[in-house]
Amino acid sequence: MKRRLVKQGAATLMVSLPSEWAKKLSLEKGDEVNVEEQDHELIVSKSEIKSKRQTKINLSNHTESSIRTAIVNAYRSGYDVVEVNFQDEKKYAIIVNTLKNHLLGYEITKKEKDHCLIENITEPSEEKFELLAKKMLYNISLLMENTEERLRGKSEFKDYEALVLTIHQYDNFCLRILSKKNLFGVQTNLFWSYLNLLVHGQRELYHLNRFLDKNPKIKFSSFSFYEELKKSFELLKEGYLHQDLKKLEQLHELEKKSIYTELYSLLDKKSGKENIILFHLGFALKNFYLASSPLIGLYVSSKVSQ
Repeated sequence: MKRRLVKQGAATLMVSLPSEWAKKLSLEKGDEVNVEEQDHELIVSKSEIKSKRQTKINLSNHTESSIRTAIVNAYRSGYDVVEVNFQDEKKYAIIVNTLKNHLLGYEITKKEKDHCLIENITEPSEEKFELLAKKMLYNISLLMENTEERLRGKSEFKDYEALVLTIHQYDNFCLRILSKKNLFGVQTNLFWSYLNLLVHGQRELYHLNRFLDKNPKIKFSSFSFYEELKKSFELLKEGYLHQDLKKLEQLHELEKKSIYTELYSLLDKKSGKENIILFHLGFALKNFYLASSPLIGLYVSSKVSQ
């Protein structure tokens, strides 16, 4: 329906609300409504007492990744209360470990023989979103620097798992805020894709370090490609921090040369376990490159709407 704007005073524009909508929601003079801006739209809704979103999870197997994924995705989806039916203590131990290592603010508030209640108790406020998104980039930089030192034989890098878990905590929190607050309006899915691909890139470095744990004496010499990986991440990081489209465009140019020329050539020349290292480095670079695409979409759309 269309409504005509009415000017009141020097600068204020007003619009009337449909009477049927107001009656249905029992709105009266003096009541408050929520007005939310999303790009070119204003969404008007009745002010409500914030209720906690609830869901239930029934765990059917003992696979750690399956249980962890179920709990993490309930958190990411913005649920405040999660009832989990777990049947035995082995599953419960995985739940406890997931909360400890992957999620900020989720705690078990009630436990009985075969089920427990998880609630958000101490999670950071949404104002921390931008800070934690930046800290993810900082920690991935540390992961990359220390992995290089390890490949050069200068350090053992024993605490990489703790660093990766911290990155995952920040990522899960940011995704939770995206679900609950819709920070970027219709472009929220673009930021979600960016975070997803960014984390997949750093996971390649995590799996590389796990491989090095099992093969401590392996020799690596292709540091020219490692430099290309570092350049790709720096371009992505600078593109994000400064909303710099040129940096993101440069990453697209770098990826073509690094993957389809240099990496192909190295894989053709090398053999054995060094190729496994190059495999992980190549996929890390590829994911950082792919992460630039949703960022470009996000920044282009924001500039168009300005």
